[in-house]
Amino acid sequence: MKEEFKNWREFLTEEETPSHHRYEAVCYLSIDQSTSIDRTEIMNEMRAIQQITTVYREREISTSPITFVGEYVIRFILDPGTDATRYYNRELKPKLNKIPGLKIQRDLGFERVGDY
Repeated sequence: MKEEFKNWREFLTEEETPSHHRYEAVCYLSIDQSTSIDRTEIMNEMRAIQQITTVYREREISTSPITFVGEYVIRFILDPGTDATRYYNRELKPKLNKIPGLKIQRDLGFERVGDY
């Protein structure tokens, strides 16, 4: 009985391991307004990149008839053990730059914001 009680107590105090780590990146993104692609389409393409969960504009930096520049927050999740720096530099940023009409103007980096 004592062994069963010990096993039950260990089960109750067991910590859950996170299934994903959450990160948040901040970038100044330049969007070409002189083409037929609009900001909504570009945002949809950004959200379609694997691991990205949320993209939103924090503030407007500048705008002209040709270019819009805004500060954007990009949230993404990775499995525990995944190298976040490698993902950010070798996968996320190149995929963002491949979207027609979108360029990273200034990279403010990323940070881990929690577990999921």
